Formats: sequence, structure tokens, C-alpha cells
Amino acid sequence: MWSEKYRFKNIEQFIGNEQSRSDVLRWIKNWIKGTKPLIIIGPPGTGKTSFVTSLASFFNYDLVELNASDFRNKSNLESIINPLLSNNSILGKKLLLFLDEVDGISGRDDSGGLNFLISTLKNSNIPIIMAANSKNSRIKEIIKNSKMIEFYPLSPFSSYLLLQNLLTVEGISLELDQKLVLIEKSNGDIRSLLNLVQSKLQGDYESLQNNSKVLSVEDCVNLFFSADTVSQLKRVLIQSDILYLSPKFGSTPEERMRDIVYALFSSIVANEKKISLVDIAKVLDALSQFDLYVNKIYKNRDWHLLRYANDMLISKLFDITRGLPIKYSQYNIPFPLIGSIFIRGQSTRMVGKLLSKIFHTNSSDFGMFYFFPLLTILKGMHTILFFNTAEDAKLNEIILKEQERLNKK
Repeated sequence: MWSEKYRFKNIEQFIGNEQSRSDVLRWIKNWIKGTKPLIIIGPPGTGKTSFVTSLASFFNYDLVELNASDFRNKSNLESIINPLLSNNSILGKKLLLFLDEVDGISGRDDSGGLNFLISTLKNSNIPIIMAANSKNSRIKEIIKNSKMIEFYPLSPFSSYLLLQNLLTVEGISLELDQKLVLIEKSNGDIRSLLNLVQSKLQGDYESLQNNSKVLSVEDCVNLFFSADTVSQLKRVLIQSDILYLSPKFGSTPEERMRDIVYALFSSIVANEKKISLVDIAKVLDALSQFDLYVNKIYKNRDWHLLRYANDMLISKLFDITRGLPIKYSQYNIPFPLIGSIFIRGQSTRMVGKLLSKIFHTNSSDFGMFYFFPLLTILKGMHTILFFNTAEDAKLNEIILKEQERLNKK
């Protein structure tokens, strides 16, 4: 993948965000004990992680990189970070701690992880750099206790310089209009631009040659369910102004409007009266499998795998959605369905919060990976699970209802 092959490795190679990069360099150069930690905020593909890695190498720091969302509760963060803070060096080098995806930590669900991180920031004796995809309410306390520097998407001019340099290295030329289409489609995302150029030169981007019109999310959804062939559908996705997002990592209202997974979900359930329950269940199950794929990419920061997202989505949904009368509907989910989803969500959220401690995980992962297998096991054993304390009466009631619902299937 060219997004890996041409990943910036030296601070001299970077293009764009000149002032922001200068501010980061100034921060690390002048760092002394007691200096506020640094948080870099910017959307994926703006070079945050690559720049920190290059920075550590340039200033001879031993970089310890952690994905904060993988260590979501206090005990996990404490066991990893505290030993680092008590050591000034590894193999004779200075330490630099880099916490990526701090916006993946939720103060509500993650058992003190956010509070621990905030207190650690105030007492660190090593430089700490954090990264987040967006400024959202979950990390406002972290921002308040840190120096914030923003990385922005590349300007069209910077994207053009990067593209020209890439084509020169590869010994390839493109027409100006083709370059401009690639730059427009990448939307300032370095990783996306590299992958788009690779796809173009490998022949997977033929639609750009004849049609540079950008499709809205509404057009994309309507064409998604009416395309006759896989190749037609692939061209629709390539030409559409869509994003693959993970709710755990925050997004702006504008980005959520372009979230294709949510747009497909809301359109499917809004047309539920026109589709059989069997077909709805089949389609939503396939969409949920794809949603897990996208969330895994965000969690592990395997951004290069987003190149395959269109193909994965098509493979999951194309065959089972041909002929279904589904039209775009971003918000028109029937109110009775919204109420049912909300009430059940409230109930199962309480179960997740309580039982996640028993399963030594967080409530989000319990709901996604543990709850249904637990109910399936109980169903197979033909037994009812009861907790003994009086305050667990509500929990027992919810689990019993979920078991009864499962037994009806």
C-alpha cells in the first residue's frame, strides 16, 4: 500500500501544517518538567502519528506509543503509564509517551480512565503527547490541562505538491484535470490521496476518467440499492461524498451527515413496512458485520485497510439487497421503532455496566461481544440466571426478558 510505502519518516519530508508543526517542535525543544502535555487534534490522514514518530527520532527520544482507547479503564492505564513515569530512560534514551486516540476514552463508561489520565497530565516528569481526531466534550478536561495544537487537512496547493512529488518518484505523469479530481476526492487526507493515486494508476479508478461529479449521500444510497452490477455500485461509492466513521472516536455534525453506514442503516429501517422482517434481519446483520470491520480499523489505526471498505461493503450487501425497495431516509425512522430501540437500549446498557465488571471488560465490548453469547448459553442450558442481592432485581428482570425474546426466535 502506498499509504505505508510513502509514509513520512523524517520531519523534513512533511508537507502542510507548517505553523502547527513548528509549534510542536518548539514545544518539545523547550520542554522541562512541569510543562503542560501536548494534545494534537486533527482528522485522520493529517499526519499526527507520523509526525510524532519522526519527532521522537529527530530529538533522540525513546518513543512509547499507546492507543489510549485500548486501555480504557483506570487500572489498565495505571498499570501501563505509572512504570513509565518512574523511569527517566530506556537504553540510555529520554522517554516520550505518545497516547493516541484519547478521544476513544469515555469518562462515563470506562471506570475512571479519563480522570486518571487528567491527574497524570498534571504530574508527569516526562513529555507526553496525545492525539485526537476531533475536539469533543469527552476530552474537554484533557484539552483544558494541555497545550492544544491543531492539524488541518492539506490545502489543495499542499496536496498538489505532494501528488507531484509522488508522481515524480514513480516516474508517472497525469493530466492536470486528473490530478485535480484526485485532490478534490482526497479532501485534504494524505492517506486517502496516496491510496487514490495508487488505485488510479492500477486501473481501479476508471470512473474518474469520464465522470468527476461528486454524488451526495442521498444519491449514493438510492443508487446503492438500484445498481445492476457490482462494477456500477463500485463506481457509485468512489464518486460519492461519503465517510466511514466510528462513533467511538467522535465526529462533527457535517461528518455524521456523510456517514454511509448510518445512512444505510436509517434508510433500511425507515423502509421497514416495504420489506419482510426476514430480509431486514438479513440486511442489518450483514451491515453490522461491516460496521465491526470499520470499528476495528479505527481501534487498531489500520487506516490502510479503509482502501478495501468499498469492496467489503459491496460483498456484504450487494446480493442480498437487489430488488429491495429501499430509498434514502436519513432521519425518518418511525417513532414507534425509535421508542422501542431507545427503551431496550437503556435496559441493556444497565446490564452491560453491571456485568462488564464480572467479565473484566468495558460495557461497550460487553454489549458487542459477550451479551448475546451469554444469553445463547443460558438458552441452551434451559436455565434462568438470577442474581441474589435485592438491588439486582431490575437486572434479573431485564435478563429474563432478553431470554424470553431469544426463546421466541
